[in-house]
Amino acid sequence: MMRRTRGVTEMLVKAHIETRTEREQRATMVAMAQALPDGGAAARFEQGRPAWLFRKDLADPAGHRAIATREAA
Repeated sequence: MMRRTRGVTEMLVKAHIETRTEREQRATMVAMAQALPDGGAAARFEQGRPAWLFRKDLADPAGHRAIATREAA
């Protein structure tokens, strides 16, 4: 019974840590996109390959939240 409880607890903790890490990465990406100058762009690489492209277009209205988009590498 203790093994099963420990196994379930470890699985839940692992899932919580993965979810928290993903949220932190997403928040970092949004902050990065917001910090870009108008008309700016930046790329994020995962495992040596481009995975995310951050853009902030001049056409966006002032104060509009910059969007981080995942595009095919």
